Amino acid sequence: MDRSIFVALSGAVTQEKRLDVLSENLANINTPGFKKRQLLFEATIAKTGVPRYFSEAKEVVTDMSQGFMKRSGRDLDMAIQGQGFFEIDTPDGVRYTRNGTFMVDKSGSLVTSEGYGVLGASGVLKLKGSTVMVSSDGTISNRDGTMGKLNIINFENPEMLVREGNYYSVPGAWVTETPLDGLTEVVQGHLEISNVNAVRAMTTMIECMRSYESQSKMIQAIDDMTRKAIEEVGKG
Repeated sequence: MDRSIFVALSGAVTQEKRLDVLSENLANINTPGFKKRQLLFEATIAKTGVPRYFSEAKEVVTDMSQGFMKRSGRDLDMAIQGQGFFEIDTPDGVRYTRNGTFMVDKSGSLVTSEGYGVLGASGVLKLKGSTVMVSSDGTISNRDGTMGKLNIINFENPEMLVREGNYYSVPGAWVTETPLDGLTEVVQGHLEISNVNAVRAMTTMIECMRSYESQSKMIQAIDDMTRKAIEEVGKG
């Protein structure tokens, strides 16, 4: 069998994986705090026969770069400018997010849009009403005084966190907490928008689709040639 088909197949598989990642990015372009991901891949030269380059997907990495701040006007919308994550209490344990779309539930707890508690130093934060003031260090107060302070957790290597929807979990001991650099601020009445560049993502997706189509046509052409060769041998 012509080994060129393996070259084309490896290229098609890589482009398919890139399309999956790009589709996820575009689907979350309006999700506050979402961080885009990208597929890392490399070309590998075949060790035997005529030199051929195989495309090999290596890993998917998260781009933790800062997203722009968008004013929402809601007192309970909060964005992190700089390092760190909000700490959230979920049924599966503590998780982390950059999505600061919060609200107060019937029990007075500060929660995410999914109803998960937002953690402070003493557990899930309890608020008296939704009219509050949030200082740059995450302290939440009203006219009667301080009600608590947001836990803003930073990690030495945040790119190693495991994504679970719009939340992140700590996969093991190799992801460690580290102090904030002193430049982190909580911005009330704002949300951090996704760091996905829609135009760039769409352009890349079109390129991937064209490459995938080209690789697929090559696979089909090689398959047709192989089938014809077998038929000719059979006639002989």
